[in-house]
Amino acid sequence: MKKLANDLFYLVLGAFLFALAVNVFVIPNELGEGGVTGVSIIFYYLFQWSPSLVNLIVNALLLIFGFRFLDKKMIIYTIIAVLLNSAFLHLTHDWNIHSNELIVNAVFGGILVGTGIGLIIRVGGSTAGTTILAKIANKYLHWNISYALLFFDLIVVFSSFFIIGAEKLMVTIIMLYVGTKVMDFIIEGLNPK
Repeated sequence: MKKLANDLFYLVLGAFLFALAVNVFVIPNELGEGGVTGVSIIFYYLFQWSPSLVNLIVNALLLIFGFRFLDKKMIIYTIIAVLLNSAFLHLTHDWNIHSNELIVNAVFGGILVGTGIGLIIRVGGSTAGTTILAKIANKYLHWNISYALLFFDLIVVFSSFFIIGAEKLMVTIIMLYVGTKVMDFIIEGLNPK
């Protein structure tokens, strides 16, 4: 019971930190993001669609696809994480930190994204989307989870080039790199595979 309470705490904290990074550092600076969140941000920039709603819908569809590849605990934790992340994206949508330092915002965004997703993965969940693909790549191809996630996220990030431009794309890549390193540390500790 104590482990379950611990796991739920980290799922809540991870989902909150991830949503906070998106709403405080990514969207206000017109940066991109990887995965389903990146797709939802693209739709936000283009059509002003709510990232929390798009995130929830697309992740629900991917969970329907991905449930065959995940164990029962991961499916349950992923559903919890997706619901929490979408709720926190909605609840923190008007939070902001006023800073004109794009690189500083990208670094802190990466730290929060990496910590948030890392905590969720460490307890056995995922944020669905490309995280499911990364877990599949880890399970069947023995890829490091954080680097597989970076690979899949970069596909989405590069598609945002036409919306955010070259400079913001480069800053987004810095943010993803920082997030990947932090996530790797959270998941693997001091001895990465």
